[in-house]
This record gives sequence, structure tokens and C-alpha cells, in this order.
Amino acid sequence: MTMNENGPVGPAAGARTIVVGLDASPEATRALAWAQDLAGPTDSIVVVRGWEMPVFVSGEAPDAVYAYDFEQLAADGLAETMSDVDDPRVRTVLRRSHAGRAIVEEAAGADLVVVGHRGDSRIKMMLGSTANYVLHHATCPVAIVRGDHEPGHASVVVGVDAHDLPDERASNPSVRGLQWAYALRGVREVTALHGWFIPPIAIGMFATPTVDVDAMDESAHAVIDRALAAAGPPPDSVNVVAKVARDAGGRSLIEASKDADLVVVGSRGRGGFAELLLGSTTSEVAAHSHTTVVVIR
Repeated sequence: MTMNENGPVGPAAGARTIVVGLDASPEATRALAWAQDLAGPTDSIVVVRGWEMPVFVSGEAPDAVYAYDFEQLAADGLAETMSDVDDPRVRTVLRRSHAGRAIVEEAAGADLVVVGHRGDSRIKMMLGSTANYVLHHATCPVAIVRGDHEPGHASVVVGVDAHDLPDERASNPSVRGLQWAYALRGVREVTALHGWFIPPIAIGMFATPTVDVDAMDESAHAVIDRALAAAGPPPDSVNVVAKVARDAGGRSLIEASKDADLVVVGSRGRGGFAELLLGSTTSEVAAHSHTTVVVIR
């Protein structure tokens, strides 16, 4: 990925490699269409299909069952799914591996991974879908294509925070998310969104403490300003909107996703079961967004 003084320029700079996980599902087909719409004329799109030998109860496969048969079935399925795709930017890869692992391995050194996901609840994320595996193991940005929106990137919402931003020379995942959004081909508006939320406090006989919402809004705007300053100026064609939401970060991004083409959210990359069980903003948005989510590390 091309770099500038603020970090990665993102999807409009130079020839990129975009890896797409593909199976026979409609969600995977939509993921490929989304990647084709995103990709520029010089980009490469690598479509990956993983296959595995099934586990037999007896511990041994019947004599008539050979790995070749399952590989051929996977190859035939991939060929059938790709039969209507006429795009010189696209090449296919067949790997003997768990689907998620195959995608992550192929994506080493890639600029973006794209997967489809039908999940409409956190529980499906916790059960370990391919999208969930890729989200937690890929080292490059991950796009989870979901929702009913048509491909497009004119309106993008980016969740921002000021963690690890002592000054405008620093960076964090949300700053890199802004830069990634700025560089999208065809983007017209980027909304930098920060939500604040004070949970109810059970304090028995004492009165509920008052909250100075104006002060909280002002503090949230300061967070957005700091992230925008660190991201650097957007292209002249991109209108940047600062938006404060009086709600938790995950819920505010999910609500904003209803009217956006794309949501970009940063992840600090802690990964593993702790993040899933504790419920990070990234996992929440990826599981419940109404449109495609791009996770930036």
C-alpha cells in the first residue's frame, strides 16, 4: 500500500490486491460484486475457495472417498460460481484448508480482504463463521459485505476516537480509517462520528447525578477535531462532516449505517475470544450494521 506522511493512502493509490472469499452462497457473490465495484482498472482481485476433507465418524474415509474427489467438487463449484464473471482483473485460487484460514493465508501482503456475511446477530459471530475468522486473523483491512445496499461508496461513515493521539502527528486505527475513506474512488461525503454515552447508575437513595450534555458534546467534538487533524486534509471533492451522537459508539454507528453506503471502524487488534465475549465496538458494528463494514487496524 502506498504511504504518505500520515500513513497508508488507501484504496485509490497504485495497483492493489483485493482478496475475496467465495463459496456458493449469495452473500459471497455479493462480496465479489462489491470488490469489483471498489477495484480500479489496474487492481487485482484474487478469489479464494477453501476446501477440506470431511471428518468421518469412524475416523477413516471409505475406500471410494479420495481427496481428489473433494478437490474436484470444490473446483467445479468454483467454476460454476465464476461462470458469469467476465473480468480480467479476477483470478481464482483453490486451497485445501479451512475457508477462513485459506482466505487469510492468501491475503498475506494484500491491501484488502472482502467477505460476505449473512449474520444478523452477535451469536453468529461468536459461533465462528468464515467472516468472523477473517476479521480476527487478517492483518490488512477487512470488508464485511452485508445489508441490502447496492455497491457504492459515495457516503461513508467513519467511527473516530482519540486513543493514542497526543498530537496531530500521531495516528490510530480511526485516523487510518479516515485516510482510507478519503482515498476511495467516488466518495463524496465522509462523516466522522463519535458517540458518547453514560450508562444508568444504580445509587439507591441518592438522586441521579445530572450530566452537562453540552460539555459532553463539546468534548466529543474535540475528539473528532483531533482525529481529523491527524488524518490530514481530505481531497477537494470530499465533503467532511463532524457528527456527535449521544449514544454508545457501536449503537451510533449501527444507526448511522442505515443511511450510509459504507461504515469504516478501527480495531486495535486485540482479537481472540476476549474481544468477542466482552463485546467491542468493532464486533458489534460488524455483526449488526445495515450496510458493508470495513475494519481498519
